Amino acid sequence: MGYTVERADLRGWAKEVGNVASDMGSAHDYAQSNIADGDFGRILELITDPYEQMIPRFHEVLREDHTRLQKTSKALVAAERTYKDMEDAARNDFTKLDKGDPGRVEDDGESKSFSHQDGSAELTAPSSAVGPPPEVSFGFALDKVCELVSYVGGPDIREEVAKWITGDTEKAARQADAWNKLAACTDVSKENLAKGQQVIDGTWSGDGATAARKQIQKWLEALGDQASGMRKMSEHLLDSTKQALQMAQVVVDIVKTVVDLASAALSNAAIPGYGQWKLIKSAKEAVQMIWKAIKVIKVFWDALKMIIDSIKMIANQITLESLPPAPKAA
Repeated sequence: MGYTVERADLRGWAKEVGNVASDMGSAHDYAQSNIADGDFGRILELITDPYEQMIPRFHEVLREDHTRLQKTSKALVAAERTYKDMEDAARNDFTKLDKGDPGRVEDDGESKSFSHQDGSAELTAPSSAVGPPPEVSFGFALDKVCELVSYVGGPDIREEVAKWITGDTEKAARQADAWNKLAACTDVSKENLAKGQQVIDGTWSGDGATAARKQIQKWLEALGDQASGMRKMSEHLLDSTKQALQMAQVVVDIVKTVVDLASAALSNAAIPGYGQWKLIKSAKEAVQMIWKAIKVIKVFWDALKMIIDSIKMIANQITLESLPPAPKAA
């Protein structure tokens, strides 16, 4: 089987693959800066461990994207040099299959246009689409409620309720936005490779070109899977954050009602007979409402557990093993 190659175009293609590698290197740096940990406070504590286990592995994949794409670029450079002098032994996986076959090598000195879209331009500062959790700060009133609820054997409202609605939901939302922007950068990188492959197909053919095309096809699949996983991670993280805020607001509203109920009962406690009866009745009602708040929190936890399963699935999707191996180049 013969081959054809326009060396200037092949040099341009090697440069374009190198540009894509640089964009994925920028993505790695961006992820390290903006997706560094999963410490979002007690409100999202359940997802912290699985999320933080995934983060360094994800960083490693992005770093390897950059490294292996750079090696792919260098292999293409080596291919161009090999075509320059076909008497040399094949120097990499992309040209060794053409050794000994008759072919045509040209070099008009001008590379075809590989229109590179800057993927790193997508990596702008992440923003938060949500605000902080509502606060529970009733001071003396909450102290009295805790005493009253404890008096009838109810749960500790601070330990069982209040502490679970504190955290940094804005940080979680910023990370969700960062995941989305990484997905956009990865989409652009995939598009650059796809368009570049179409260009080089016009002036490079043969077994070497076929081997290189197969390598790029593997990258298109890998980058597509990564972008999909990043976008899903963004959706899951933002969804869990919004659910956390909804849960927190419901719980705060319940606590406010409990405080109002208990405060009214305490103000009438000095009334003989009726005051004591009203106090005990209100305390029991407060306990029921606190258990309702605890139930709301547990329902939210169940929802988070489903999101945790999704995080683990994404972590199993974006792995080093899913990446194309780097070509061997002299």
